[in-house]
Amino acid sequence: MAHQTRARASLKKFLASDEDVQPVDKRSSELEEQILIDPAVLEALREVFLGTNVIEDESKIRRILDVRAEILRSWSEARDSFISIGRALISLEETLSKTEFQRLRSGSERVFPFSEATATQFRQIARAVDNGRLPYEACPGSYGTAYQITLLDDEQLAIARDRGLLRADVTRREITLLRQETRDKSLLPGRVNKSLLQEERKRLKRREQQISEELETILRRLKELSRLLDREDDDTE
Repeated sequence: MAHQTRARASLKKFLASDEDVQPVDKRSSELEEQILIDPAVLEALREVFLGTNVIEDESKIRRILDVRAEILRSWSEARDSFISIGRALISLEETLSKTEFQRLRSGSERVFPFSEATATQFRQIARAVDNGRLPYEACPGSYGTAYQITLLDDEQLAIARDRGLLRADVTRREITLLRQETRDKSLLPGRVNKSLLQEERKRLKRREQQISEELETILRRLKELSRLLDREDDDTE
């Protein structure tokens, strides 16, 4: 009984602290270990801590990598948890009669550590993932954000896909603004949502900066490789 109480308390805490997070695919411990030593990650750490002694401190680097792995697991578990709960509730709906399930819904908070409104969101997200409307890899780690995506109609979903909004790190605000913009457009053709456009511009500028930094890294490496190859050619002559 005490174990069940603690489990419910933990789940309530998880539901209460729902935020926009970026989930990752669940991986085996072997694959996680490979990620820990991913050269791209180590290169990123070198750039982040350039000019410091952190990269030379094995204990600090190991700690950073350990925390990174822990965060990746937590993000994955958050998404997997509410999808799993939704699927379980759907299976229960299929087991009970319509009247019985309605009784369960009305007493949801007495049986489960969440309200019927939250249970409805879990079920809708699970259905969207299982029928492919919301691809698993694009499902946000926040069930609130994931639920907002399930509310999009076919036209809105197509717009979201074209704008790159069907991604794991999309925010609830981006989806809400999209819904608002498309709703406004249906009433007043030709009008656009300025806030949504500003949000998209910020996101694209951040992406532009990331690409620019990646390109600089590639160019530096290419120059270094060219010097090494030229030196090798000189030595062989």
